[in-house]
Amino acid sequence: MLLSEEQRLVRDTMRAFAQNELAPNAARWDRESHFPREQLRALGDLGALGMVVPERWGGAALDYVSLALTLEEIAAGDGATSTIVSVQNSVVCGPIAAFGTDAQKQKYLVPLARGEKLGCFCLSEPHVGSDAGAIATRAERRGDRYVLNGVKQFITTGKNADVAVAFAVTDKAAARRASRHSSSRRTHPATRSLASRRSSASTLPTPRRSSSRTVPSPPRIFSDRKAAATASRSPTSRRAASALPRRP
Repeated sequence: MLLSEEQRLVRDTMRAFAQNELAPNAARWDRESHFPREQLRALGDLGALGMVVPERWGGAALDYVSLALTLEEIAAGDGATSTIVSVQNSVVCGPIAAFGTDAQKQKYLVPLARGEKLGCFCLSEPHVGSDAGAIATRAERRGDRYVLNGVKQFITTGKNADVAVAFAVTDKAAARRASRHSSSRRTHPATRSLASRRSSASTLPTPRRSSSRTVPSPPRIFSDRKAAATASRSPTSRRAASALPRRP
């Protein structure tokens, strides 16, 4: 497959970042069950957490080939980080972009796409796995709100997320055909989730240590595509970021 100049710039930038900031730390992060928050923040600055989200809602407005290249290069540096980035782009930003109101997009999607917040996707349940038609978590309408009751497991980024996209049923008698989803603030006292980085989707609690490593914060992918087209590239993640396609 022939890549466009923009796609090659995305690939090269993500490759440089992964080789410099992820690969040297991946084995240690696995041993220490460390969540790479600072590196994810830097990827958010690159635009990697909202690749296909429209610019209006804080995203890079790129194509799915660019997203695939991004995930491939990040995975080469650290598979767990690639899973987190994949979830953020797809099953977190995706449903809100497709079905959220403008108010919900402004409140949730914009900070998610910019990497200012992390999201998680709550579908799987202990007794049915990821069979969306068999989930038992209930969403009960109380006034102008819904109250969720149920148990979820295997939540990627669950312990570290700010926003949760949770699937629930509104009609117990028709649970197999009445699946619904909702966005909720992860900090709500009624929500609880524990996660282990070792599987990137476990609900087992593990100790975590903050990283003291300083990660460069390069410009976002869509910040100035026109100027980037002629920029020079270098092997370091900071300089490679200047070669990203940018928004005019």
